[in-house]
Amino acid sequence: MTLPPDAPARHHGVPEAIAAVARELARETFPKGDLAALRRMDPDRPGTTAAFWSLVTRHVPESLRRDEDAIRRWALVLHGMALMAPDHHRGLRLQGGRTERLGAALRGSDPERPIYAEARLARLLGARGTMFRALVPRLCRQMKAADRPLAWEELAELVLTEGRDEERAERCRERIATAYYRAATADATDHQAEMKDVA
Repeated sequence: MTLPPDAPARHHGVPEAIAAVARELARETFPKGDLAALRRMDPDRPGTTAAFWSLVTRHVPESLRRDEDAIRRWALVLHGMALMAPDHHRGLRLQGGRTERLGAALRGSDPERPIYAEARLARLLGARGTMFRALVPRLCRQMKAADRPLAWEELAELVLTEGRDEERAERCRERIATAYYRAATADATDHQAEMKDVA
């Protein structure tokens, strides 16, 4: 391990923790062996994966990782981020400094070929427990292959609340679905306008 020794977390919430981990994974000097270990890690059994414990101890407040279930959820988040690192873990920056919503990123900009198909989205948002946890890394690999960044704060919120705080998780699912279908509607409108111009 070449990371600095563990220190108390300096961040107060999930967005701050995600941003801190994202910055560290994006560093050119982040050890390739540690990145590989995070990618190989079984999120259900983070065990002695030193890279995980170093990141989570330094960047995730203890109040957000009090029990084994919370640890497994953070392990899934860091595993997914590592699968997409170093360049694809942050949301796209839009005008005014806004970040592209997760649903819009999953949809993509091609009106005829979404990056993440509607059926896959329905499966992800309908999944619970073990099935949901299995789908998250698959989503990450697909978005990495498409060279498409994600708004990790939203995906992390869903991972951290699914089955634990279903009221918050359901609001998160609704935001993802709304952004996805808004992007689809906008793409279809733009496509129709282009066809009229051609005609």
